[in-house]
Amino acid sequence: MNFNNKTILITGGGGFIGTSIARNLVAKGLKVRLFDLDFTNHTLFFNKQGNFPEVEKVRGSILDSNALCNAVSGCDYVVHLAAMLGVKKTELKRVRCLDINILGTINVLEACLKEKVEKILFTSSSEIYGETDGTPIKEDFPQNPVSIYAITKLAGEEYIKAYAKRYGLKYSIIRLFNVYGPAQVAEFVIPRFVKRVLNNKSPIIYGDGSQIRAFCFIEDAVKGISAALLNSNSNNQIFNIGNNKEPILMKNLANKIIEIAGKKLEPEFIPMSKSDRDSSREIKRRIPCIDKASNLLNYQPQISLEQGVRIIMQAGEIPESWVESL
Repeated sequence: MNFNNKTILITGGGGFIGTSIARNLVAKGLKVRLFDLDFTNHTLFFNKQGNFPEVEKVRGSILDSNALCNAVSGCDYVVHLAAMLGVKKTELKRVRCLDINILGTINVLEACLKEKVEKILFTSSSEIYGETDGTPIKEDFPQNPVSIYAITKLAGEEYIKAYAKRYGLKYSIIRLFNVYGPAQVAEFVIPRFVKRVLNNKSPIIYGDGSQIRAFCFIEDAVKGISAALLNSNSNNQIFNIGNNKEPILMKNLANKIIEIAGKKLEPEFIPMSKSDRDSSREIKRRIPCIDKASNLLNYQPQISLEQGVRIIMQAGEIPESWVESL
């Protein structure tokens, strides 16, 4: 299919994942429009990875229906990323999180209908599964969200499926598993560990470090997202997008980063009660099954954990926090 005449809107397009998706789509010949509250982070992310062709940037909030409809106007596809993120932030501002992540998604869907968008891609989260009986986690596993953020993401999925059934809007839903990469803020575990280690500080682990995660480098994740958006096999489907090759204990991740950096440090262990997440809501194991994405989208992550960590270390400054993409 020729995508040269297609225009794609990315909500939350000024953020870490949004800017990376934009780069991938522009390279494929698509026209990209970014919609976000602020584009300060956008410049930071692109400067870390060289020159980037101009894309249209529109400022606005997904809670502003008029601004959103104006941004969606003339677009063929919408990639909906904009959301309130962060466990601590979403737990402290629960009602705000519900408004942004649920009402905001409804606003995006309404704008898609009004402007006759062909397809929407919604980025959900592996958080919706909660703690599972087994791993790797398949798309048909029961959903058991244990955080406000996860609940809002699951609600977003359900609204998208309902709109598709009622109005015929095509969609793809992507459940992301622990995406990381250069210029990601230090509120996430890998950049947080790397930043502390490069500053000769011990990486801080909450709990005993026995939590298991499988991390996916941003460029691999974006290839999966792009394939789900553009491949007709993905229509009205849900996909796990992550890297299942190197599941790792948190304490081993900390030691691995110390080793790669060539430092003589030891991880510092802190009680889970002092973390952003209550111990009763901590997810111990999160490893994706990506068979469905592999079979239907030819998705195969390529970047190893060590390669990804080295890229972050070579990229330079790691920001502490972001400007929210709403």
